[in-house]
Order: sequence, then C-alpha cells, then structure tokens
Amino acid sequence: MKFFKLLSLAALALVFTGAAIAQDAPGKKKLAITKIAATDSVKARMAKQGGQLSLASVLDALDSQVYDRVLGTKRFEILERSDADALTNEAQAAGKTLQFQQADYVLTIRVDGFNDRTETRTLAALGKTVAARVIELSAVAKITEVSTQRAIVSTNFQVTRREADQLSANTVQKNGEESDILLTDATREMARKIASRVADAVFPARIIGKRDKVVTINRNDTSGIKVGQIWEVFTLGDELVDPDTGDKSREEISVGTVKISRVTPQNSQAEILTDTGIDRLAVVRLKVDVPDQDE
Repeated sequence: MKFFKLLSLAALALVFTGAAIAQDAPGKKKLAITKIAATDSVKARMAKQGGQLSLASVLDALDSQVYDRVLGTKRFEILERSDADALTNEAQAAGKTLQFQQADYVLTIRVDGFNDRTETRTLAALGKTVAARVIELSAVAKITEVSTQRAIVSTNFQVTRREADQLSANTVQKNGEESDILLTDATREMARKIASRVADAVFPARIIGKRDKVVTINRNDTSGIKVGQIWEVFTLGDELVDPDTGDKSREEISVGTVKISRVTPQNSQAEILTDTGIDRLAVVRLKVDVPDQDE
C-alpha cells in the first residue's frame, strides 16, 4: 500500500513538473500578415508592357504561399487575413500607424521588381533560335514589432527562374501565360525565403539535442532547410550595447559547423563537422546553401 502511495505521489509530481515546463515555455508569437502588393512603379511598368495578368497571378500566388509557408514553420499563430486587412485599411484611412493590438509582429511585403521576359539566341549550326522564358521577382519583407512599432528586420529577396524552349528560327519572342508553372515556382521559392527569414528573426534556429556526432535542429521540412547545407553554430555570450544608438544585442561566439543530413516534418538532424563547444540551445545560422533538387 505504501508503495502505491509513493508511486501516486511521484506521478503527481511529474504532472506538476510538466505543467511548470509548459508554462515556462515562451510559446508561439502572434503574427499579422498584411496583403501583399506591388509598388506603383512595378504596376505602371507592367501595365505599359501588358503584363498585368502575370503580375496579378504572382501577387495572388505569393499571398497564399507566404501564409502557408509561415504557418508551416510552426512558430506563429497567424491572424486571420480578413482581420489584418481590415485593421490595415482602417489605419490607412485615418492616416495612423498600424496598430495590431492582437499581434506581436506584423509582416509587410512589397514586390519592388518583376520581369517576365524572353531571352533568345541563334544557333547558326542548327538553324534555330533558342528561347528561354525568364521570370525575375524581387520583394522587400519588413517585420515590425507591434509593442515598439520598431522594424526589427527589413530584407530584400530576389528569385530568378528560367525555362528553355526550342523554337523555330523565325521566333524572336514568346509571351507566357499567367498561369504558367514558372510563375508558381518563382513565388514558391520567394515564399520559402521570406518565411525562413521571418522565423529566424523572431526565433533563431537552435540545437535542441546532441548525441555523439549528430545534433537535432528545431527546423522542419517546410522551413527551407535542406540536406547538404552547412550551418555555423554559435553560443551566446555577453550582452552588448551599441555606444551610438543604445541598441542591445548578444555576443555570438562561433563554436563549430554542422552539415544537414536529414529533414523531417518535426525537425532536422545534422552531422558535426567541427566542434569547439557545441551544446543544446546553441544558435545555428546558414553558412553554405545548396540548390534545390529541381534547379
């Protein structure tokens, strides 16, 4: 009887311990994603070139792809788009700064460059002109911390996609359809880059486990992490204060490198290449990227 009583007390202690750990965990941050738009200059240029449909297709695809990719990082609770858009429109109409009281961060994306063109060159030996459709997409993503109205990161992303076709010798130009797979590929890659940057800006990738020569990183198969990438590992040191601005940061000391060997829906694993102090909770940052399999 005494044994069962002790067993019950032990089980109860585990329950309370688990609850305490759950309460101590920082939890997900709330993120509002405003509607993605192109700059006025891009819209004007596309209207002049007759590329409004391609641009509209890119904006629609990017809108849904970014939402899906950011949600896939499993780091944020995302506000419903209708709520975010309503708050944005209300703020703009009143000439006020964005005030998303329900969100911790606001993600704003503007497409500042877009080209849908055809490159051609003549192969005299074959008597043909080779044409390649090229999609070039550029966007600026800004993450604003709601409590301080401070932009914590603003990054420009660029994506280029090419498609080669064999055309007749008389062909010098080809217009792409707005639903072309090339546009989808470009927006998918852009969304992946943006989502990865958003997650890293708020929640830097960390090592959550280490066993022998293998570490586990808290990034899954929707975060943009890929097998073959090399990541640098940092341990956090002293708090640093910029003498000019007063901005605070943490010293980062390089303690090794790892190579991604396995990516799963939950996390990723990497082989340790160099180690001068790698441990759990160390921050990791991408050092050497690898191309996508379809590139």
